[in-house]
Amino acid sequence: MRTHRSIEWNLVSQTAVSTILLLATTVFGQGISKAHLAVSPLQQHYDAAQSMQAKGDVAQAASDYRMFLAEALHRVANGRAQSGEYSEAAPLFEQALAFAPNDSAIKMDYAEAALDAHDLLKAQHLAQELIDSSPKGARDLRSAKLHWILGQVYLGIVDVDGARNQFLAAVSISPTFENQYALAQAYLAMLDKNSAAKVFAKMLAQFGESAQIYMQFGLAYANADFPDEAIPEFKKALARNDRLPDAHYSLGASYLSKSGDTAFAEAEPEFRKELSFHPDDFYSYYELGHMAMSQHQLPEAVRDLTRAGELNPYSDDTFLMLGDLDSQLGKLAEEEAALRRAIQVCTDPSRNHYQIRGAHYELGLLLIQEGRTEEGRKEMQTAEDLLLQNKKLDAANLAGKSIVRFPSQTADVIKDPAAAAKLKQFEEQVGPVIAYSFNNLGAFSAQSQDYASASAYFKQAFDWNPDMYGLDYNWGRAAFGAKDYHQAVICLSRYLQANPDDARPRVPLAMSEFMLSDYNGVVKTLSPLSEQLGAVPLSAYAYAESLVQTGEMDEGISRLENLEKANPGMVMVPVALGQAFATEKQYRKSEAQLRTALQIDPANKNAKFDLAITLIALDQKDEAQSLLKELVQEPGTSDPKVYFQLGQLQLDLGDINAAINNLEAAAKLASSDTAIRLELSEAYRRKGEVVP
Repeated sequence: MRTHRSIEWNLVSQTAVSTILLLATTVFGQGISKAHLAVSPLQQHYDAAQSMQAKGDVAQAASDYRMFLAEALHRVANGRAQSGEYSEAAPLFEQALAFAPNDSAIKMDYAEAALDAHDLLKAQHLAQELIDSSPKGARDLRSAKLHWILGQVYLGIVDVDGARNQFLAAVSISPTFENQYALAQAYLAMLDKNSAAKVFAKMLAQFGESAQIYMQFGLAYANADFPDEAIPEFKKALARNDRLPDAHYSLGASYLSKSGDTAFAEAEPEFRKELSFHPDDFYSYYELGHMAMSQHQLPEAVRDLTRAGELNPYSDDTFLMLGDLDSQLGKLAEEEAALRRAIQVCTDPSRNHYQIRGAHYELGLLLIQEGRTEEGRKEMQTAEDLLLQNKKLDAANLAGKSIVRFPSQTADVIKDPAAAAKLKQFEEQVGPVIAYSFNNLGAFSAQSQDYASASAYFKQAFDWNPDMYGLDYNWGRAAFGAKDYHQAVICLSRYLQANPDDARPRVPLAMSEFMLSDYNGVVKTLSPLSEQLGAVPLSAYAYAESLVQTGEMDEGISRLENLEKANPGMVMVPVALGQAFATEKQYRKSEAQLRTALQIDPANKNAKFDLAITLIALDQKDEAQSLLKELVQEPGTSDPKVYFQLGQLQLDLGDINAAINNLEAAAKLASSDTAIRLELSEAYRRKGEVVP
């Protein structure tokens, strides 16, 4: 077999990588100049890695590759988080930190992404870790930001005292608009309107009066469910800018929040004004549709909610109400589609008291009515499971009743297609370089015979560029070295299929197949090399044994005999010959081969067991019993077939009590084996008892 030195290194040229990295930084950079791009961290680390690799300094090259990957994965993670794909961003942040565990920039961005995605425990852990590792008494902008993050976490877990204290710390370090606003929100969460008003007054003095600042004050009151205080703030904002985005909607929503259905006459004109200035406002269409539905104006409700769904295809509330409307209008196909869409886009089932339960419940009813009983019952069971998670769920949830929402809330994330396209372009450009870096780290690990790590690196390379030439070979060889034979077969088979003239993967592939008892696979893989296997005794043995196992006895035995002559010390060869001759009922030849195996290795368990079976066939039962007793008396013996054969032999010899003891031991090790249970029953029958 080849050594780890046959692992290929797939490298790209300096020029090619420079172009890719410059483009990648331009596409998804921080608005930096071209002069700075030339010495970006991505470029620096990759250039350094290739330079050190060319000089043979593998340790330093690996270090630079890790730094490159930490930076590249960090940027991709940021992009995915900003695109609303936190579940995909989090593993990338974790990988980046694995390469640069002390990188505070990665931790800070990860903490903010976790906070935005409401992964509060992760955000708290990262922010607290950064605070704990900061110099004692640090009062810089970074420290203020960390206190702000922790404050938002405490708000999220409804620890308002903790939130207030964190925001007070942030404000004491840096009295920015963001920090003071968060402090006011914390006071409102504590129902302390007076303290919040004092903070707002300070903010007015510091930042001046404007439509935008009154809008933010109004949103703070509105989201804290203080509509009486919110309404004057929104009116002040509109007095300064009647076209301010979201202001008319927020005023109308505050009327609804204060007075419910009785405020329709006040709220509707505000939503209409919002749409006259901003025709694509999702929230206004949503509330107009909700109001029309409440007044049983079904065509108008369908029109407005359909438009809301077009503007925000990720709002489960919208599709839940559309499903209810379609049900009332008898449009069953449309109802099913709307309910399925609501379920599909719901990212937080617990929101609004598990409101999405209504979609599962109504869909289940619909499916059962249509005769799709099994599928309907599954949906009903899901609805029941959600009900158990929230005992406060009431009948209003079943109808899809929503709550009034304000633009600052993030329950319905409207994804930015342009940002997603930009991220995709960045990943397409930087992805191949990430793959090459993982591949080279895998090669370095393979050089050190750390095949498990090498295989893991090659897998990550595959995730970024599955078409990279030679990667399947590298990964397959590393998996083989790590004794992950299943993965080795997958990779090496895939490589061999794409490169049928390359003989290198055949031996490790065949040996992996042999370890998995895929003897047909071994024969198929090694047949093209059948005349060259003499130089690789283990492969020659695997091929010959596989021929025997697949029924090609003559050729298999012939090859084993030739291999035995050339390599008389390979104990597995006479064992295999002994088994093959026993299969052919040539028991004298089998006995001779198995005794030869025991001369080479007196402790060989396979040889002892197979010799015992052969001796039984030759009616030499006493020696067979001695061999089997030796095997069961060895410490840690757990092979049920040894106990079974010994018990069966003892039963045949009339030693019933001993037979029962060994057959019971076999039954404990293989409780589902019918042959063992039958033999044990026979032993008890001969003793005149019934199996207990």
